[in-house]
Amino acid sequence: MKAVANTAEFMANLLIERNGAGEFVSLLKTEQEALRDGAAERLETLARDKLKMAQHLSALAQQRARHLAAAGFSPDAQGMESWIAAHPRNAGAAAAWRDLRRFAEEARALNQANGALINLQLRHHQQMLTALGIACGTPALYGPHGQALPVSHARQLGAA
Repeated sequence: MKAVANTAEFMANLLIERNGAGEFVSLLKTEQEALRDGAAERLETLARDKLKMAQHLSALAQQRARHLAAAGFSPDAQGMESWIAAHPRNAGAAAAWRDLRRFAEEARALNQANGALINLQLRHHQQMLTALGIACGTPALYGPHGQALPVSHARQLGAA
């Protein structure tokens, strides 16, 4: 009876992990919208939510790996495939695993796209800061490690 309980618990956790991964994808889409809209005020909250959800998903993945190892399977994707093959009566496991993998791939792609948007905005802001520095008569000087060098004779922005 314990194996059945463990299987039922494993399935419940797998479904929780799948649903969490779907929520994570939604959060990444929301982040992408905020980046595209230039809604910087939303990004801090989204970053906190994203970190919290990523930690939760990591804990669920570790739990899945421990269950697989305890059941005699490798604690990875191949082990999950083997577990599914060994439990053909759990038809929902294959669908949940397929969804989880699809969500993980979508999350990876969204995260890369969001990173590219962040880099694009960062370059834009750096260019604007450089233009402001030039307009104020502040030369853009950088040290060997990319750090801005102080310029003692520069005028303060807004100073007469």
